[in-house]
Amino acid sequence: MVPVVIIPVLNRYDLLAKCIGSIDYGVEKLIVINNGKGKVEAFDNPFIKTSYIWDMPSNLGVATSWNLGIKSTPFALGWILLNNDAEFLPGKLERFWLSCEDNEIQLAGTPPWACAWIGCDVVKEIGLFCEAFHPAYFEDNDYERRAKHAHIPIAIVQDPVIEHINSATLHSDESFSHKNSVSYASNNELNKMRNASFDEGHWDLQRRLELSWDK
Repeated sequence: MVPVVIIPVLNRYDLLAKCIGSIDYGVEKLIVINNGKGKVEAFDNPFIKTSYIWDMPSNLGVATSWNLGIKSTPFALGWILLNNDAEFLPGKLERFWLSCEDNEIQLAGTPPWACAWIGCDVVKEIGLFCEAFHPAYFEDNDYERRAKHAHIPIAIVQDPVIEHINSATLHSDESFSHKNSVSYASNNELNKMRNASFDEGHWDLQRRLELSWDK
């Protein structure tokens, strides 16, 4: 049984419903972190043992959402991080999970981090995602670079695991696309600045305010 699946969502709750509905193998805990203003509709998936829907008062962003899900389930052997605009192909979640190890990262999406496994030993070794990246983009590049520096195995899954509507969040809201042009550039610069840094980084209030998609 998959220990934990973490899904942040900002909009396109219709795609989230399809995402959850595509889970066709046992999941111990599903954590949906609702960073938007919409409502996550009730669902009934017999493969999910326990589900948590957390409505946030503001948009935590991707890195902080992933970290919250991980920190809330410290006894898990690992975590699957999943985009809300992705759907598991039939039977592929089980195959993906059975190939996952505690000491590795597996990337099974297109782009790779649309569906990713992080084993518990990875977090013990290099820590959590850098929350200075807000609200999205380059938090995964930063984490992957730190993992490679620590010689943590990173597997790129060749067999398709999910179907993914790339950038559905941006394409469905023109205001997000405009704000992303600012935050993307800033996060890109931060990624370059952190090229020789291998720590977790830290959440920064000024960056959070300057890069906000909330207003």
